[in-house]
Parts: sequence; structure tokens; C-alpha cells
Amino acid sequence: FFSSRRRHTRYIGDWSSDVCSSDLGYLGTDLMSVNPNIRLVTCPFTGEAIPAVPAINPDVAIIHAQRADRQGNVLIAGIVGVQKEVAMASRHVIVTVEEIVDDLGDTMNRTVLPHWILSAVCLGPGGARPSYAHGYYARDNAAYLAWDAVAADRGRFIAWLGETISTEAAARLEALT
Repeated sequence: FFSSRRRHTRYIGDWSSDVCSSDLGYLGTDLMSVNPNIRLVTCPFTGEAIPAVPAINPDVAIIHAQRADRQGNVLIAGIVGVQKEVAMASRHVIVTVEEIVDDLGDTMNRTVLPHWILSAVCLGPGGARPSYAHGYYARDNAAYLAWDAVAADRGRFIAWLGETISTEAAARLEALT
């Protein structure tokens, strides 16, 4: 178990070329007893035992964002979560965007992923659905509620794939079972 903030710490560990990240938030919890990836290390400055977690270094990150400019720089606006850290920690980064523009413009609370860390930028309007893309469309809450029933039943999931994604994808998934 790693919370969202804790995953953030692990991505930063890899982004900064560290093999692990320290996280004092695990002290006083029982998580170290149930998660072997949380280990105590000795602080070289104080001698104290500090919880550490291994860095996350994905082979590929796939991210959806609002805009890319023609040079391949990508703007992510709104609540960005750990997308920047995931991109920086990954060996390859594929980004889908709502639109490709000449100039990213000035946007408050924005993050720009520079072209030199990206492997590909693809135009993919609506690529965040049923989630939202800040400034483009809202989250589809009904789709999330309907998903609970789909995800709970394999047969219904296979049918959903055929209706929503493609009949070829559904057949490939069915062949795996």
C-alpha cells in the first residue's frame, strides 16, 4: 500500500536518480509490518532510523494533457497529481493532448513538460474521458458509477470492451482466459 503522496515520493526518488526516497510519514504506522518495500535506513547525519521506499522507474508513462505546442512541449493545467514526476522518472513518455497549438500561452497552475523528455505527442481529443480535462470537459460521474457494475463481472467487462473499445480487443482478452 502506498498513498498518492507516497507514490509521489517514490517517483521523485527515481527522477532525481536516487535508488530510494525517505518518508517519515510511515513512522508511527503499522504499514512497515505489512509492506516489505518500506525499510528502515540509518540517517548518515543523525543516526536515526528513517523509513525508505524504492524509487519507481516506469519503462513507459502515458499521460493525457490539455495542449502541446508545435515544438512538442506539453502543458498540463489544473490538478496535475504526479504526472510531472511520472514523466521525469520514466524512460519513455507518450502524451495525448486535447489540441496542438502554436503557443501554450500563460495559464495559472500549469506544468510544462519539455519536448526533450517526451517520446511522442499525439493528438487525442477526449482522451481523458470519462475523467475530465480541466478547461475542456467535465468528469462523467455517471460513467464512473456504471463502471462499478462492469468491473465486478468479467462477462460484463468483456461485453463492455466489445461495445466500447472494439470487438477485436474483446476477442483478444477473451482468448487469454
